[in-house]
Amino acid sequence: MTDSQNAGPFAHPVVEEIAERLDEQHIFTTKILGFLLHPNIPIPSPHAKIADIGTGTGIWLLDVAKSLPPTCQLTGFDVTPSAFPPSHKWPPNVSFQLHDMHRPFLPSELGTYDVVAVRFVSDATPRADWAHTIKNLMTLLKPGGWLQWIDSCNFSLYNYVAGTSRAACQEIYDGLQPFRAAEDVVIGLMMREPGNVGREELWRKLGLVEVYEDVLSTDRLQEPQLELRDKGTRNVIVCFLGCLESLVGVEGSGWTKERIERVKEEAMKEVDQGVYHTLDQVCIVGKKATET
Repeated sequence: MTDSQNAGPFAHPVVEEIAERLDEQHIFTTKILGFLLHPNIPIPSPHAKIADIGTGTGIWLLDVAKSLPPTCQLTGFDVTPSAFPPSHKWPPNVSFQLHDMHRPFLPSELGTYDVVAVRFVSDATPRADWAHTIKNLMTLLKPGGWLQWIDSCNFSLYNYVAGTSRAACQEIYDGLQPFRAAEDVVIGLMMREPGNVGREELWRKLGLVEVYEDVLSTDRLQEPQLELRDKGTRNVIVCFLGCLESLVGVEGSGWTKERIERVKEEAMKEVDQGVYHTLDQVCIVGKKATET
């Protein structure tokens, strides 16, 4: 799921949801973080309600469901059903709904969830847009309910074979600059942090308590059988190219279908020859204050 709140040629692009890529992203991220629900979040009660925002294929939600009593209710929300699993594969306590996280939720959903989890919905999100989204998601939470947000940032290119070109991969990443040009970008796959961007402070200002942020690099995962370097790098290149496709035809962007095909072919050859990326995986959690 991608952030589609803003209009204009350099708004957050809508990227095709490829089930295999989404599932691999989930597997890698869970291995890197070491959890589905952050350990600061108490074990949900037998009748807890959990929402998964940007659910995609629902793989995170379905994995969480396996670890909880069947009396818990779990709902996945996304702006498109394209990656939802077939309904006959839904466990009785799991459902999926269409919803844009930037828009108000149905009154029947408000204040009913113990946990709201968000994963990888930000390409490059300015502080004001992020605050708007968080406030909307907080309306789903019961007093004392928890918000968990997982995202990526700080993309970096490396090579493990000396002399390997990174030019095409770098050209792709540099081409995303229009999406990063918004003032005060605070989270998202395309951004690089200039320093402490104050994500925890923003959550506290919005009224969340017990806020905590973990930042773990993808290079902490050393499991060769997962082929993280290769698959992860190719997945991100495909995602970035999807973003650049939204610039084709935009005056002054410099991007054409022919250029995208060229850099894709060259970038994949660079990966074959030893180029890979690292990312920081960010997990922020906070609790909605209880009523006094």
